[in-house]
Amino acid sequence: GDEVILHAQARSFLHHQVRNIVGTLVQVGLGKWNTDDISRVLAAKDRRLAGMTAPAQGLYLSKITYAA
Repeated sequence: GDEVILHAQARSFLHHQVRNIVGTLVQVGLGKWNTDDISRVLAAKDRRLAGMTAPAQGLYLSKITYAA
C-alpha cells in the first residue's frame, strides 16, 4: 500500500487535532476535496464540516520538547 508521512509541529495540540487534520487531508489525497474546500472549512470554524477523524492506528508521537 501507500504510505504518507506527515510531520506536525506546534506549541500545543488540541485533543484529536492531528487526527482531524489527517482525516481532512485524506479527502484532498483522494481527489474529493481541493484547496477551496479546505479554505471553506477553515473559514467556517466548524469542525463538523471537516473530514473524518483519522484512526489512531499508524499515528505515533515521536518527540516532545519542553522549553528550558
